[in-house]
Amino acid sequence: MTTTLQRYFLLFTGVSLGAIGLAYIVDPNLLLQRYELAVAGVSDDNMYRGAYGGLFMTMGIAIAAGFRSPAFRHTATLITLLFMGGFAVGRIASIVAVGTPHEQITGLLSFEVVASVVCLWFLLSGRSSQRLASA
Repeated sequence: MTTTLQRYFLLFTGVSLGAIGLAYIVDPNLLLQRYELAVAGVSDDNMYRGAYGGLFMTMGIAIAAGFRSPAFRHTATLITLLFMGGFAVGRIASIVAVGTPHEQITGLLSFEVVASVVCLWFLLSGRSSQRLASA
């Protein structure tokens, strides 16, 4: 049961991140305008397409690979934990430093925290399953 939940969680997260990345590559302003932001110039465009576009798309592909590959599932879950946890830590640091952002960004933080906790649960429950299997 846990394996099935983990597989579909990785698929959902990977496809979601991949789609977000692709949207940023196509036109960063498509998503930025939802947060009352906009690309300010050529260098800004390059940063959004590279970081939000390329990084999100490739991380999405890596995470989704855990859906099909049992050998990569643990690694994909760890990547998801680190990726989402890193965003959550950065957003929380920003809230502490300068205040609460746009409500949709706060919603993203909620998903990132939940995703991190879910991944941690998958990793810890997998470790205890491995211990039981080797005993």
